[in-house]
Amino acid sequence: MSATNPNLMNTIEDPKGHVSVKLQPNRYAKDSSKKYFGRTVRKTHSVGNILQLVAKKVPQYDTGTVYSVCNALEQTIIESLKKGNSVNCLNLGVLYLACKGTTDGTTETPDISVKFLQSKLTKDAISEIAVEKEDYSEPVGTITKIVDVETASAEGTLSLNGTVQITGKKLMIGGEGSGIWLAPATGEEAVIDESGADWTPVTAKLSVNKPGTLLFPLPKMLTSGTYRIVLKTKTPLYHKQVRKELVKTVSDAVVVQ
Repeated sequence: MSATNPNLMNTIEDPKGHVSVKLQPNRYAKDSSKKYFGRTVRKTHSVGNILQLVAKKVPQYDTGTVYSVCNALEQTIIESLKKGNSVNCLNLGVLYLACKGTTDGTTETPDISVKFLQSKLTKDAISEIAVEKEDYSEPVGTITKIVDVETASAEGTLSLNGTVQITGKKLMIGGEGSGIWLAPATGEEAVIDESGADWTPVTAKLSVNKPGTLLFPLPKMLTSGTYRIVLKTKTPLYHKQVRKELVKTVSDAVVVQ
């Protein structure tokens, strides 16, 4: 054995933890500067995972005993919160009650919510986590299915003068300049004119306008051909503020006949 390295355990490093982050443009910024906010890709240890890991640290106790203690701890924390108390959660931080929203102070009282104030111990635990992966993500809508209501077909063929149902995520149409258009698509790649000069707008009121579903009649002046459906919206998904810029979503090619 080498005299310069008598203990091989000394060569084992404790690697930093890592998270993946997705960047999205800040659509609510007051100025025009290019700013982004990050969202971590969440990985969650279940209660079962935690119980197993705790049980490994106290091998003198069986898993059933560990579960009973953790269950009692959970019930104690809930009972303390119900009584209006803040709770120090094992020095990880403090669960405390806070007012939510506003009130006129005369006819109603504020709603109460629970918040978490992390401790120095918790802050230090994540201080050396590295960003392993950083993806850029536009907050566009996602189209999962386009259905011709007359035929109930989702095979990419729509009936002329028919009604269309689009399902997916972040689809709700709203805000100045928003709307739905049928853009003529040409060639094998179904290319559209990005200027929008030859797009046909949907002018009828949408029968359904929700984040997960759009339902509307095709424009009467539309002719047979291949199109892509273009959605533009400023409607946010989780916030009350309206996006500053339009977000565009373009469908796969569909045939109108």
